[in-house]
Amino acid sequence: MNLKMNILAVICFFGITITGCNDSDVKYGYNNDYEIEDNGNGSSEGTISYETLFDPIHDAGQYTFPEMKRKPARYWSCIDALVGSNRNAPDLDSKGVQYHLLCQSIAGLVNRAVDEGKSDIGIWLRDEEHRNSYAVALNGVQAMNVTEQGLQTGTELAVNTYSDEDGFKRNVRHLFEGYVLTDVRNNPESSIVASVAAHVHNSIIVDVRDEQTFKNAGYEMKYDARNKTTRNAWEEFKDKCNNEGLVLMPVNTGELRDFAIQHGYFVINLNSSYAVPDGANKELLKEVLAWLAPGAPVYGWEQVIPEVDFVGPASLTGHIWIPNDWSYNLAFTSLDYKNRQSANLAKVVNPKNIDYSLHKNFYSFYLSDGDNVQWMMNHFVDEYYMDPNAESTYMGFGIPVINIAMQSPDQFKEIMNMQKSNYTLIEALGGGYMYIDTFGKDAPEGRSESLKKAAAKVAASMRQHRIKVLGLHARDYTNEEACKEAYQAFIDANDQLEGILVISLTGYADGGGKTYWLTNKDGLHIPVITAHYALWNHEGNNMRNEGSPAYLARLMKERAQTNGQTFSVISLHAWSNFNDMGQNPSETSEMNPQNTGNLKGASAAKLVERHLGDDFKVVSVQELIWRIRMQYYPEETQQYINTCLLYTSPSSRDT
Repeated sequence: MNLKMNILAVICFFGITITGCNDSDVKYGYNNDYEIEDNGNGSSEGTISYETLFDPIHDAGQYTFPEMKRKPARYWSCIDALVGSNRNAPDLDSKGVQYHLLCQSIAGLVNRAVDEGKSDIGIWLRDEEHRNSYAVALNGVQAMNVTEQGLQTGTELAVNTYSDEDGFKRNVRHLFEGYVLTDVRNNPESSIVASVAAHVHNSIIVDVRDEQTFKNAGYEMKYDARNKTTRNAWEEFKDKCNNEGLVLMPVNTGELRDFAIQHGYFVINLNSSYAVPDGANKELLKEVLAWLAPGAPVYGWEQVIPEVDFVGPASLTGHIWIPNDWSYNLAFTSLDYKNRQSANLAKVVNPKNIDYSLHKNFYSFYLSDGDNVQWMMNHFVDEYYMDPNAESTYMGFGIPVINIAMQSPDQFKEIMNMQKSNYTLIEALGGGYMYIDTFGKDAPEGRSESLKKAAAKVAASMRQHRIKVLGLHARDYTNEEACKEAYQAFIDANDQLEGILVISLTGYADGGGKTYWLTNKDGLHIPVITAHYALWNHEGNNMRNEGSPAYLARLMKERAQTNGQTFSVISLHAWSNFNDMGQNPSETSEMNPQNTGNLKGASAAKLVERHLGDDFKVVSVQELIWRIRMQYYPEETQQYINTCLLYTSPSSRDT
């Protein structure tokens, strides 16, 4: 290790302000968990506890999500927007996507007005599904003394005039210039156009279905989107949009429109009809990506079209994808997030406590899709994270550490606090979703600089939350030169990084467990491990290194018989389902083409464990990495464990 830099980090923890601790001179408070182990000789020198090797919370450039900095005093809860929200409905009373878009536009414009100091009352889209994540986020907002004004429909909020209450202005109608007209039934793209026109014209979105209601209320049409296309919106409005971000969402959806409107982002769709994979705007997307500011993130997702058609060009131009398509109320969940960060620390495995003399075939599980922010806000915790089998299978969970900490610091804290000691939390996948082998190849600032900037942000987030393992995704892992360049960028940025796991787009286990060794700035060898196997239901079929629990167990046994002691990473495809068919099932009976099994995630992993004998032992991902490091670089690893955390006494510190 770089001893001087570790000394400086220690000094930072003790609250001493010096030059060199961080990018700027910052004073950090004493870390109460910090422990000094007595070396037994009575001197003031010793070893710092491994568990205290993390950075204090501070802004190191990783906070890139746009936030509503100004806190509203109160908020209206807008009701019924998220119930049956994206179906075409015949009339206003039946709500549907027309009503959803109205409510999203109201929320976006009102919350923008709050941030601009024009209103003290914001809009929260009420979650009728009663998801715990949004309750947690709302509790966090209310803890900031932001109180609920009451419940109203979006139509009521737009049409009614509310009198002041104890001097507090409750009205929001006066914040709108008029309305943008859509016809989502006959022209689905009119909803995309309107999402852009709404922030340009400061107007709510109204469909032809409901137009008369708003005319009767005195509203005037400011823009007619009924016959417009997304290309029309680009040509008319690109100079009036904020190029620090982009929203891509399907037509006939309302999600993320409040977010796009509040921050003035352009909105684009790929398919001209919902769930019809025509890719009509693939070429337009390339134009929009070239217009974006260097490194600007892309938010959302498209349906029923290969992800390479949109993540691919984004990666090439150096834009990281943030999958948060089914997300709501980002203005509130992320409210003032920079000032609400706290030292939520992952539980880690101290390498000193591992019994390296134990001889087994070691393997670990790594759940896929951890970059998915909206999943963290929906059913990840209850369906996967708290699976009763997750602790006994020592699950490795990819989570979007850097993004969920910004988009919902309260939910991030909840996830961190619920971590079991056997879990390994893994930053996925490099700050969002990117293909490391192509990332930044066509970026204006060049691939090297794009990788360096992305890696620096991820490193800051990982170090501050004691995340020791990084997950990455390659479009083609066989493009070894490009992949190694990316691996090295992330390793160079983070001397606390202990290992990297890699899956490939063409098949999560196409790497077959091949491990690359690269050195960090202190000369330590860091393993980059491709997934050996993938638990994946391919429509009821087994593929090379990918398939059912029984199939993977056989492959693992055969490999151990041939190679002796083995170390394996098994990627669990999050969306694959399996069935328990007993101790000796056929290799296809645990899955079916309809993917309708009742076991997934850790419960499916438990089947693999059951099919293996006593020669195999499941361990956490972090422990597996340390065992691999000890196996291949024993002297270096032992020296790290013994001496890397030495420090000198305060009286002799060189500041």
